[in-house]
Amino acid sequence: MIPSNLKHLVCPETHGPLQVEAVKSSGEDILEGQLIGDGGMVYPIHAGIPSFVPEHVLRTQTVRSFAQKWAKHKYYRAHTGRFYTDWYLQRYGFFEDAKLREFLAGMEFILDAGTGAGRDAANLAERSTASVFGVDTSHEALEVARREVTNERVAFAHADINQLPFPDDFFDFINCDQVIHHTPDPRSAFENLRLKLKPGGRICCYVYKKKATIREMTDDEVRRRISHLPIDEALQVCEGITRLGQTLANLNVSVEIEEDIPVLGITKGKVDLQRFFHWNVMKCFWNDEFDFFTNNIINFDWYHPEYCFRFEPDEFKRWFASGWEIEAWDVQEAGISCRARKI
Repeated sequence: MIPSNLKHLVCPETHGPLQVEAVKSSGEDILEGQLIGDGGMVYPIHAGIPSFVPEHVLRTQTVRSFAQKWAKHKYYRAHTGRFYTDWYLQRYGFFEDAKLREFLAGMEFILDAGTGAGRDAANLAERSTASVFGVDTSHEALEVARREVTNERVAFAHADINQLPFPDDFFDFINCDQVIHHTPDPRSAFENLRLKLKPGGRICCYVYKKKATIREMTDDEVRRRISHLPIDEALQVCEGITRLGQTLANLNVSVEIEEDIPVLGITKGKVDLQRFFHWNVMKCFWNDEFDFFTNNIINFDWYHPEYCFRFEPDEFKRWFASGWEIEAWDVQEAGISCRARKI
């Protein structure tokens, strides 16, 4: 990370300034060293990434699960980029690239909270003139992001949403997409993000939506059975689920549900068989645009993390009941997306 970005970081415990001690640099980029807080806390810089995640957080199952995912799948960001970028534009009410650029115009600081391999951080930097900070609890993901995201206005930090190394009221925009439901207390994490947002600043946040009755039960049982497994074993278990999704998709068959079945959360209508099974029985994701390994990682990503909270739309909307103005709201089978302005 270069000094002009490091200067914006603060000690996540005291919110005081940090002093930089560089050991190895490449030009302005500090690759190895440490940051020293006013209370004597020391935060290492490794591979150009300052680290602030406490050891007890790194040991949690969900953090370790995602660290293994990013270490295992090196090309996930590039492979899924077009699909997820288009989906992002739709869910948050932009619909086209120009509208997102207009939304970001004039912003100075942006946070991508839970950046993974940096897809959204790169997208936001390419469409704005802002300095973009991407944070994640997975150092493995951030190392991939550092290699692949070359925009000099993007910087990455190894940090937890609940203990961010930034001043309060700092960011013009916070993006937290498909992340916060994997934290121990999503509502508390949301409030911690709110502290870092300027008055009048915007947030885009997505949470998983509660699914149909049978699927909720099946998903929880599969998660109970595989969340304790090492990644290779868990991926192997998921292969059968992924092949099921592929087989159902290849049938290219639709079914007609003639009436709602409220007790099971099933709604009437004509639907592709794979989609019906996926939304009502168990997650068996399949997308022909991705290879088998990527599809399998997506199913693993659902079943393996211990923290995987789901919400009803009204429950999520209550997060924005006070001190927010909702600008875009989207509810789909997979999840709920909200773009809002902090009042």
